[in-house]
Amino acid sequence: MKNKIFIFSIIGLVIDQILKFFVSVYLTKLIIIPSFLSLVYTKNYGVAFSMLFGNRLLILLISAILIIFIFYLIRSDYKENKNNKTTEIAYGMLLGGVFGNLFDRIIRGYVVDYISLNIFGYMFPIFNLADILITVGVLVLIINIIFSKK
Repeated sequence: MKNKIFIFSIIGLVIDQILKFFVSVYLTKLIIIPSFLSLVYTKNYGVAFSMLFGNRLLILLISAILIIFIFYLIRSDYKENKNNKTTEIAYGMLLGGVFGNLFDRIIRGYVVDYISLNIFGYMFPIFNLADILITVGVLVLIINIIFSKK
């Protein structure tokens, strides 16, 4: 694995864990923009949208498989010289997010979520920085795949 990917993933993991620490110690609810954005401390015992709620071992197994798959993709990209700064950042974000939530599941037994959005009356499921890193990392990788084939 290239050093840049490692550095980006560590930065994402550290910032994620610092935010989760402060949220879990000091926050119950903070309204940032009324009827739109709030910070709310919640414990998520599942994955996205609380799927697999309470199935901690299965979630840990899926996370481990996902990490192995990401390392496989990184290795494949470097073998085929498909790597660039954008993909390195994307892989770093993806790994940082996955490791951030995995760390929570191993140490706490749940994931700390805290960002609450209300978009035009729809209460989006509460999420965290690790979720943002995973989502943006995947989107950037997909965009890179689409544009690299043209």
